[in-house]
Amino acid sequence: MTQRQGGTGEVRLLGGEMLNWSDLDGGHGPGPVRGSAAGSFLGVARGRTLIAGPHDPSLLDRVPGATVLVRGVQDAELLAGRGDVTVLCGSVAKLGGEAPFDTIIALAGLECLGTAEHDELTWAEALDALHGVLRPGGCLVLGVENLGGFHRQIAWPRPLDDGQWTPVSDETRPAGLRHLRAAVGAATRAYGIYPGLRDARVVVDEQATGGVVEAALGRAYEGSGVVLADPAAVAVEFVRQGLGVAAAPAWVVIASDDEAALPDVPVDGSAGPVGPTLESLVLRAAGRRNMPQLRELLGQWRNGVAAGVPAGQVVVAASGELVPLVPEGAHSVAVAELAARLYRGGFPHPWVGVRSAAELAGMLEAMTGGPDAATSVPGGDAASSPLVGAAVSVVELVAERERLAGELAEARAQAAFFEEELNAREAEVRQVRRTVELLSGSGPARAGQAFVGGVRAARRVLRRRT
Repeated sequence: MTQRQGGTGEVRLLGGEMLNWSDLDGGHGPGPVRGSAAGSFLGVARGRTLIAGPHDPSLLDRVPGATVLVRGVQDAELLAGRGDVTVLCGSVAKLGGEAPFDTIIALAGLECLGTAEHDELTWAEALDALHGVLRPGGCLVLGVENLGGFHRQIAWPRPLDDGQWTPVSDETRPAGLRHLRAAVGAATRAYGIYPGLRDARVVVDEQATGGVVEAALGRAYEGSGVVLADPAAVAVEFVRQGLGVAAAPAWVVIASDDEAALPDVPVDGSAGPVGPTLESLVLRAAGRRNMPQLRELLGQWRNGVAAGVPAGQVVVAASGELVPLVPEGAHSVAVAELAARLYRGGFPHPWVGVRSAAELAGMLEAMTGGPDAATSVPGGDAASSPLVGAAVSVVELVAERERLAGELAEARAQAAFFEEELNAREAEVRQVRRTVELLSGSGPARAGQAFVGGVRAARRVLRRRT
């Protein structure tokens, strides 16, 4: 073991360290663990603590005096400059000489604990290395990506980054949450993490349900970029079906051989108003074509304290009170967003004849006597575009293409019909003209014309004489 000066602190090189590598800068992969929910798991640290893998440096302030394990020398020197941490650099397989730890936190997972400068470790071997320096009764906090999570089914295909040199097929990696619990310890608590390990914003457990959780998931997926389907809508549906943990993009398990040592972590939905979101009630009423209830919900929304707050961020308490969870904005914009959700999301509603989300927004506003949302929203009919919203969904783009293709086919059919009618009218006109020409060239027609001409001449003579 050697030491290396890094800023104001020392870096202890374990062996297998990577000289020209950084996990913290995000240049070789997804970057470090960050997000508002990650701090909750670092808060469970007790006693001598090891934080293994890339974690955002600001999170380390929650565990003063911790020991940090990274594999890149650049990251080790950066962290050593922060002061109150002990920095170890190298492969997790080289931890055997360290004194036992009371708590080990590896939220970034085990895949980023091995190095290219050391024999490649399987998932189970990396876990054994951590268990080897965890004291009996100690607490292990481990992040694991859910390879069967819904996020992998809706993600836009991307090329592999140069940090993914580990084997794709690792038979030692647990398949599913049940096997994961068995692998990490006899006593475990498991949590679902959204949108993922590298941006932990929402923590749920098996009991997660209700409007607060749905609203939190909606906020978690803002700015999701290009995806195959709206991840917030998919996540909310899984939570409603009781699969909030099983289908989550990632898990964090807290394990110990002493069940009394397992700490509790705050989960979303455990505090706050109990009840569904306004959006879910509106969608339900629209699907049942319950116009009185729909009008009542929209009117209460428009005239209450939640006016201007997106319907998905308003919880309807058991008392019927609307509880906003985020600051309010323009009510017309909130209505336009709700209309777009109804129109583009394929939810049943009573207005089957509407042709755009902006038109539907106007109808929703009109139900409560408000202004036409289609004209009050900047951009007017832009609300009907699938590019408006938290994420660009390929499913919605395909649906929009099919809708436009249907409208184009209808327009072409109408054009063909009108062209056929016009050709028929032109044929009739030509026939009439031909008939007139034939009649004007016949003997009776010429005699009639001569008689009419004579009558006109006689009338002119009589007028001169009088």
